[in-house]
Amino acid sequence: MSEYIDLVKRGGNEALRLNPAHGVDFHITKGGSDWLFAACAIFLTLAFVLTIMMFNKHVHERMPYYTAIAPTFSMAVAYFTMGSNLGWTSTQALYNRNRVSTQKTHLGFRQVFYARYIGWFLAFPWPVIQASLMGHTSLWHLAFNVFMTEVFVIAYLIGILVHSQYRWGYYTVGTCAAIIVCISVMTTTRRIVKRKGGELFKVFTCFYGVIMFFWGIYPLVWGLCEGGNVLVPDAEGIWYGALDCLLLGVMPSLFVAIAGYFGLDTLGYHFEDEESALPPPPAPKSPSSSPAAKGLKKKFKKSKK
Repeated sequence: MSEYIDLVKRGGNEALRLNPAHGVDFHITKGGSDWLFAACAIFLTLAFVLTIMMFNKHVHERMPYYTAIAPTFSMAVAYFTMGSNLGWTSTQALYNRNRVSTQKTHLGFRQVFYARYIGWFLAFPWPVIQASLMGHTSLWHLAFNVFMTEVFVIAYLIGILVHSQYRWGYYTVGTCAAIIVCISVMTTTRRIVKRKGGELFKVFTCFYGVIMFFWGIYPLVWGLCEGGNVLVPDAEGIWYGALDCLLLGVMPSLFVAIAGYFGLDTLGYHFEDEESALPPPPAPKSPSSSPAAKGLKKKFKKSKK
């Protein structure tokens, strides 16, 4: 019985014990790590369910699944890393909003996760790509939107590593890039979808209106967490985790259902069976009709004579 009790005591989340946060004053606690692992489980569940559903579809019907599986798998890896208390660095807080008893400097050092931004770099473009798929926009328009989305992520990443007031310059650049993408999707792409009219236009407006609303909360959270040091890292993980699960998990998965409801033909995508378009393979020649076989026959006849 005592061995069982010892086993239970050793169980649970031991990430902070195995990977302690040294050299920082403000860092996640066990509760924060538990939430990060829970968010990882949500992303993994969505990713595996979508993958199983994808393999039950014909290869020409899998495109919507690709756009949802990519962000969910990317964020699952990012949240597993953060829940394990890995993929972070320290940066000195710009404002003295929080204090701890072990703080040695006037402005303490805060734990910031660059793993989150790597996940964002891989996952954030996919809702934009899904918008372009609904509008069937040009490749150059899609590439521009994806590029500006990556500028948003990179600018925010550099901002968390800057101690001085210059971090707000990167914050401004990243926020402007996000605004440009939102305007591009809700104007150019929306006009293209409007030409198709009907129910698709209404669904697009509502669906991407919700996505832009979620995206608009990120600058507020960044300013209160990594930027202004108002919220502690646990609260930061809760805010970002909820937003990421909704924007980069639930909404891409809903796009799969929307694409399945309208069909890829309605969205403007017609995939041909490449194998059926290829010419039929040449019929195999019989061994007796090959030149080598004919030569052997002649030699065989001469030897008989």
